[in-house]
Amino acid sequence: MTLFLCAIFFISGTSALIFETLWFHQAGLAFGNSVWASSLVLSGFMGGLALGSAAAVRKGDRLGPPIRAYAVLEIVISISGVVLVFLLPSLGLLVTPLLNPFSAQPWVMNSMRLVLAFVFLLVPSTAMGLTLPLLTKALVMADRNFGRVLGRLYGWNTLGAVVGAVLAEIYLVGALGIHGSAVAAGSLNMIAAGGAVLVSKSLPPRDTSIIGREIHSFNWSGAKVWLGAAFFSGLALLALEVVWLRFLLLFVTGTSLSFAVMLAVALAGISLGGLFASFWLRIDPDCHRYTVALALASGLLCTATYALFPQIIEPFGRSSITGLFPVLKVSIPLMFPVSFLSGVLFTVVGSALRKECPSATTTTGILTLANTTGAAIGAFAGGFFLLPLFGMEVSFFLLSLLYGAIGLLVFTQCRAPRRVLYPITGVFLLSLALFPFGSMLSQHLMSAAGRWSGGRQWHVVGYREGISETILYVEELLFKKRQHLRLVTNSLSMSSTAFHSRRYMKLYVYLPVAIHPNPRRALLVSYGVGSTAKALTQTDSFEEIDVVDISRDVLEMNSIVFPNPSDNPLNDPRVRVHIEDGRYFLQTTDRTFDLITGEPPPPQMVGVVNLYTREYFQLMRDRLNDGGIVTYWLPLHSLGDESARAIIKAFLETFPDASLWHGWREDLMLVGTRNAQGPVPTDRFERQWQEPLVADEMKALGLERPEQLGALFIGDAAYLKEIARDDLPLVDNFPKRILSDSALGRNSSNLFVTLMETDSARARFAESPLIDRLWPQPLIARTLPYFDLQRIINNLIDLSGHPLTKNIEDLHFALTRSKLNAPTLWHMGSNSDAQRVLVTLSSEEMNLPVWQYQLGAHLFSERKFREALGPLLEAEEHEDLFPTARLFRIYALCLLQRIDEAHLLALETYPIVEEESAIEPWWDFLSETFGIDPRQPVSRN
Repeated sequence: MTLFLCAIFFISGTSALIFETLWFHQAGLAFGNSVWASSLVLSGFMGGLALGSAAAVRKGDRLGPPIRAYAVLEIVISISGVVLVFLLPSLGLLVTPLLNPFSAQPWVMNSMRLVLAFVFLLVPSTAMGLTLPLLTKALVMADRNFGRVLGRLYGWNTLGAVVGAVLAEIYLVGALGIHGSAVAAGSLNMIAAGGAVLVSKSLPPRDTSIIGREIHSFNWSGAKVWLGAAFFSGLALLALEVVWLRFLLLFVTGTSLSFAVMLAVALAGISLGGLFASFWLRIDPDCHRYTVALALASGLLCTATYALFPQIIEPFGRSSITGLFPVLKVSIPLMFPVSFLSGVLFTVVGSALRKECPSATTTTGILTLANTTGAAIGAFAGGFFLLPLFGMEVSFFLLSLLYGAIGLLVFTQCRAPRRVLYPITGVFLLSLALFPFGSMLSQHLMSAAGRWSGGRQWHVVGYREGISETILYVEELLFKKRQHLRLVTNSLSMSSTAFHSRRYMKLYVYLPVAIHPNPRRALLVSYGVGSTAKALTQTDSFEEIDVVDISRDVLEMNSIVFPNPSDNPLNDPRVRVHIEDGRYFLQTTDRTFDLITGEPPPPQMVGVVNLYTREYFQLMRDRLNDGGIVTYWLPLHSLGDESARAIIKAFLETFPDASLWHGWREDLMLVGTRNAQGPVPTDRFERQWQEPLVADEMKALGLERPEQLGALFIGDAAYLKEIARDDLPLVDNFPKRILSDSALGRNSSNLFVTLMETDSARARFAESPLIDRLWPQPLIARTLPYFDLQRIINNLIDLSGHPLTKNIEDLHFALTRSKLNAPTLWHMGSNSDAQRVLVTLSSEEMNLPVWQYQLGAHLFSERKFREALGPLLEAEEHEDLFPTARLFRIYALCLLQRIDEAHLLALETYPIVEEESAIEPWWDFLSETFGIDPRQPVSRN
């Protein structure tokens, strides 16, 4: 019977974690995915478990035969759990009118969310809290060793939770969807209930005359110490889990798979610890005397695993860690040891507590009540107290101290042998004395920041451990001068002030402002480094601008980007800031907008997929004024082809006039409207190029002509329907249509190549009904030649390539067939960020070859070839710049029609660079275009 009930409880644990995963997802739809919402749901879930444990204390011995009562509870969990998954998003919408009046008072509103989350989760989580006490009672009837029974049940149930966490993430949600997974989880509960009924029928009647009497003999005085140990060990472990997850996210990409794996590691440690304790109690029924040693060992390992983590992470170098096995490799050494001891600690504390009460049900109930209450407080305290006030490093130290305090608390109740107690106490105190303070800043944060440096010079200029994430601002340098800033949250490069990032982010404003006749109210979802917000505030027509971001810390740290308060877009009087989940804001606001734009994190990041589904896009459309426009980020670099098409299909099903546009390389832009009509007059369309601040920035970003805006066009609805015709849309019920194993940074292969094809895009632009409706007619014809330049820009976008390896024919076309400056800068390895630094240099700094080359690039882009010769000559003094500067000087002489001088210089240069095969296309080009070929010097007389 014991093994059969353990198997049943294993199935129940699997179901519980599947349900918990689904409830978290659905609660994100109902209440948003802010850190508040996540903590509230977790606290509500743990609170329900505690309430179930409390019910077991008061009523557990009065519920009749325990296995039969357990079967009823499994049926209750099954039905209520499935109903909650189906109804939770709708329940969230129903309570919105109740919460709206308190939107300006977040503490009041979030407290109300806690109450509502608790109420919604009350039935299934309370029933879950009752199951362990009832099954423990049932098995103790057959096996009087309470501790052994408790360890078995606790271990097998938690091991089932490991399977549930991984199964839901890897298979169920993807195959069956959220609703189908709920039915599957409910079916597991029904299987457990059926198995329990079979066991119950096979048992002989029991004498129940003593039911309800044993609680009166509970020795509360003797139990206080053990209950305190249970409470504080639950608090310590859940707080530690919060800190562990935040710490690992410095190195691990925060996808839902990564979170599931890390949770599974912690649960596996707890379960195996419980099973080990069950075995230990069979050998030594009084092993609770080692509780002090267990607590101190937990604190010691908490410190030791943090101290040794640099050796664990070293083999990964600067690569982001994602995928099942890499995440296991870093999370097991950090999380498993303390989790294992926590499972042992819970079981042996329960065994000691049992000696103070003859009722197995009451003992288990009050034990789990203390432990889950502590866990609920620990989860909340870890995220809202320890991390923001003390940071990760000090939190590790404080939690180690807390485990030491648990050991001190139970010291008077234990009689551990001195040969065990003294050494472990000494090593524990030594670990505290040698705690590696300072390694967070000197090692771990530097590793997280350096992952995005790409070999460039950089250093950290700002750092904060906030409530929802760890934030780093990294300054990237060009020859010891700031080129741009990068915002890194946890292990993800979230945004950058680099010109190519600003280009695509500001396009989300520039394009709709060009085609909308009078945009007055705008909404920005996700702030980043403020580039899009800055484009909004620099547009005079906007009268009201709402900015929604989930992180107050990201907004506050933006002063690093805008040190002058008058430049900070958040200080613009038209801007209203909302610290909230973007989806929840759209669900609850009654405001409407002319422009809604958004750049949330990539959709694989945990909780973010809700901002890419068809239902979310419908919320955006519902909040548009008639004629309003939505612009939205499509991060092709973070998606596989199938995932990208699923998002496109979802957007297309919401916006019948959807279109897709270039941003920068794989950062694309989806555009949809609510019955937008046009076109605006040509002078209205071109107004942004006459406004000084906007025009200067557009030029810096390579948007130098109004015609270039149209050349960013990839395709309208007809084209998008074609490329996504065989795909299913991303919807709330099937969030795994964003493949969880799509590695961040992976190219989107075939789809990307197709979307970069500009000749076809030009034909689609000329024939598009959408363009005909929204674009001024005179501009359509003028735009068509600029698709050739867009092709060149697409080729030049790989800024990591050396200037001499890029297509010189493209550069010649841009120089001689257009007046654009940016393509030349990009080809020569420069950009507007470097040019901005150039004007700040002293005369001494300007004489350095590296800056002379940048000056030469600037003059070249301005077609001032004669003036560029001098700086390029100076740049040749630098060994690394010699071949590049020399070849561009030869090319400049050719453009000036000084062919003989160019030929003599080429003859002089060729022997020096003869072995550099990458230069061969240059000699071919110079030969074909200007008749210069130093490889055949006799060809000129």
